[in-house]
Amino acid sequence: MELDAERAPASCAGFLRYVDEGRYVGGAFMRTVSPQNDQGSPSISVIQATIAEPMRDPPLIAHEPTSETGLSHVDGAVSLPRLSGSGGSPVGFVVCIGDQPGLDAGTERVDDREGFAAFGQLVEGADVARRIHQSPTLADADHPYMTGQVIADPIVILAARREPDDDLGRLKALAEDYWAFRIHEFPTEATFAGERGRNHLLERVTFADAERRSRVAASLARRLGSIDADMLSPEDATTRALLANQLDLIVDAWRLREPLVPRLFLNGFHDLPALLAQGTPLNGGNDVEDLLARLQAVPVFFDDNIGLLEAGMAEGYRLPRVLLARVKGVLAAHLADSGLKRTLRGRLAQAPAGVDPSALASLQTRAEAVLGDVVLPALLRFDAFIDANADDLCRDTTSVCDLPGGRDYYLFKVRQQTTTGLSPEEIHQFGVEEVARIHGEVQAVLDSAGFEGSAHAYAEHLDTRVEPNGERLLERARALAKRIDGLLPRIVGRLPRLTYGVESFTPEQSVDLPPALAQPGPPDRSMAGVYWLTALPERCPIHLLAPLGLHEAWPGHLMQFAIANELDHLPAFRRAGWTDYNGYIEGWALYCERLGHDLGLYDDPADHFGRLTFDLWRAGRLVVDTGLHWYGWDRARAVRYMAENTFMPIEAIETEIDRYIGMPAQALSYKVGERAIRAARGEAEANLGARFSLRGFHDAILATGPVPLDVMEAAARRWVEAERGRNG
Repeated sequence: MELDAERAPASCAGFLRYVDEGRYVGGAFMRTVSPQNDQGSPSISVIQATIAEPMRDPPLIAHEPTSETGLSHVDGAVSLPRLSGSGGSPVGFVVCIGDQPGLDAGTERVDDREGFAAFGQLVEGADVARRIHQSPTLADADHPYMTGQVIADPIVILAARREPDDDLGRLKALAEDYWAFRIHEFPTEATFAGERGRNHLLERVTFADAERRSRVAASLARRLGSIDADMLSPEDATTRALLANQLDLIVDAWRLREPLVPRLFLNGFHDLPALLAQGTPLNGGNDVEDLLARLQAVPVFFDDNIGLLEAGMAEGYRLPRVLLARVKGVLAAHLADSGLKRTLRGRLAQAPAGVDPSALASLQTRAEAVLGDVVLPALLRFDAFIDANADDLCRDTTSVCDLPGGRDYYLFKVRQQTTTGLSPEEIHQFGVEEVARIHGEVQAVLDSAGFEGSAHAYAEHLDTRVEPNGERLLERARALAKRIDGLLPRIVGRLPRLTYGVESFTPEQSVDLPPALAQPGPPDRSMAGVYWLTALPERCPIHLLAPLGLHEAWPGHLMQFAIANELDHLPAFRRAGWTDYNGYIEGWALYCERLGHDLGLYDDPADHFGRLTFDLWRAGRLVVDTGLHWYGWDRARAVRYMAENTFMPIEAIETEIDRYIGMPAQALSYKVGERAIRAARGEAEANLGARFSLRGFHDAILATGPVPLDVMEAAARRWVEAERGRNG
């Protein structure tokens, strides 16, 4: 909005004082008035907002009637309401929906005929104001004159500030507004990003919610378009580019109807209760109360998601039938005594910090009740929904391109997951070439091991080297992780303050999950990160442990997450943008597997073969993901390709193939990202020669936070130039 401080100086000053004091942030548009519910005369159409915290005796501002200011209550006018004979107060303001001359001086709307004090005008967002005006209202109100006017779900004000005059100021404000939007819309994401104000809530994910988020993103993108990148520093220009990218992705996802695309394996909505029980920081009684409140909201969250599935089914968006057994298996694992029950009981086995031990038994009882009465029944209802709707929910094909608009959607996912402009054809060919190249390295390892049989025979031999049980596997993984941690100062200069632990999945979970996963610790360092490992030794033979640990723990995911959380000079959305930049995230982790050579972890040919096993796996993904989705391969062909060209156990191959079917293009990010990082390192080594520092290079890469690959490459080149200047 624009304020007219020349003609309404007192009203503008009072309003801006509350803006500067942050009083409107967290407030809401809570009232909508129209001729249908208005108790006054002449009737008006407005929406009214209030400050976040009520004031007992708010100061009044000298009234500036329109008869004196020359302003009027036209469409979009912003005004201070008042009672007859008094001044106005910025504890609230109204926005006119259409021309409202009844609020001008000289009418009978206010007994003293002095009207309200218009002092500004909307310059953008009139469509938003009209949507607010149409909000559903409550039938009753505390005051009779407000009957039918109180908005049932008040529209929260996420940000209110003066618009800066310069490009950098506007960029910083916009970045803050975008982050406020993100943490409001996605409370779970906010929790894991260290934002604690909405820990008791779950996000709403109806189709209408997705449409609204797209509108907000488009509005923010228009604001961003007025900021000149040429007037910004390289770092700030990067922030602008990243913000534009994220807003575009939100808008494109809506345009391509992504909410209707079923995503149930891997990491479906039914996995959220386990994620919350397992990963929510518990640092006091409030955190436990928030977790229980959030678990209470699980049925509504499930209903939203089931509603999307039903809407998708009606329009032809269906789940590949081959994934149904996987989804059912995951649900069974959550429902088992070793699933959610065990997880939550383990978290509350001892009183969290700040919780009186005498209150622990009560918390445990309440947690059991929430699980038994709310969460587990919601999981059972979803399980029953799948059984009852399997025919309508599922399709016999595997490619996402078989969905409505599927080919455009797959191209979008390729761009989103790799952060490049590579085509499916280019990625497929890259995969074919990588598989052939790596097989050449495999043969060299066989020669160094003195093994005269085939690579598959050597793999079968190594696959028999397994620990006798999950406990022994966990012990070995922990010992290796400790060894790696001690070696890292050789290759990384900046180590994070937050460490991590190594834990096991349950045997039931391990059946349908990858051999390992990383769970980052929160930014406030109230919980360590967790490197989760399979409990089934046959899923992780000994020769695979080194690359697996390097990838998931340090220096891979858990280090990159922890370092990004410490980059306080970056906007919050950049520190927490993990889901938006898989090319960087997974590319770094795969690159870290190769760092085992720099650390001396692959001197044994068996361990070197283990790294190449994973390298082939990731290269094969490029072929198989594009094969399944772009070229129309069936599942059997994809399994056969991986079995012929990699050395993974068949059970692991089948799980991975189903993952690629259920998460289109996600698997492409690993190799594409690793290639970019390796190329950046090679370029830096060539340019700096003996002056090249591996520690410095890695610090430069990690200092960007999650970014598109071209931004990472630019950061590496800037580091090279800085090193040249520093060393003469």
